[in-house]
Amino acid sequence: DRESFMDEIRGMTEEIVNRTKSYESDTVPGDYGELKTPCPKCGGVVKENYRRFSCSNADCDFDFGKAMGGRFFELEEADELLTNRTIGPLQGFRSKMGRPFAAIIKVTDENKVEFDFGNDEEEEAPDFTGHEPIGKCLACGNNVFEHGMHYVCEKTPEKKCKFRSGKVILQREMSREELAKLLETGKTNLLEKFISKKGRPFKAYLVWDEKKKQTGFEFEPRKTKKKGGQETHFKTKRRKRRVR
Repeated sequence: DRESFMDEIRGMTEEIVNRTKSYESDTVPGDYGELKTPCPKCGGVVKENYRRFSCSNADCDFDFGKAMGGRFFELEEADELLTNRTIGPLQGFRSKMGRPFAAIIKVTDENKVEFDFGNDEEEEAPDFTGHEPIGKCLACGNNVFEHGMHYVCEKTPEKKCKFRSGKVILQREMSREELAKLLETGKTNLLEKFISKKGRPFKAYLVWDEKKKQTGFEFEPRKTKKKGGQETHFKTKRRKRRVR
């Protein structure tokens, strides 16, 4: 009867839960893989388990979580991280307040895996020797390069220039080509897939404000139709807030 059936279902559910709880986090059975890149600490094989990527060498303690900031790493991403000791910017992370953000992940000199937001004041000034510049800085005329989560003027680390533009702006990745257009003309093409703080997608131009020495949004003119069928074009709006 129905009551017996429900009792059986409850019993099965309790058994599954108890079995799961009895396993340690690294011994839960599953179809797990292993990384192609050796352990950065000892050269051993790094294997995936239920929650982590861990070196299989019993004498090595290298491991890192499969998830950071609410985002899980794919095997290919974990391999790239260990190979290059950095990966990103990656999107899909969530702050404690539930807000999405992008970040670079790095393997430190101590072989710890952590976020790299590029704001370590004790970090040595970057050496751009041999790097290809994207264009000329709109603020001072020196070269602009990629650096961590940003595109920066080569004089920014020396605090002689403040030009800086994020590689990810409102959940949208900015390509080198798009930034090059901004540096060359002071304005990008119309860019889509920005996401507002309210979660709404929008499109806009990025423009350089020479007076304020900063980048901002510029939106397409709005159009409305009069009763006679003629279109009225409203003035283009430029957002005053600085874009990083």
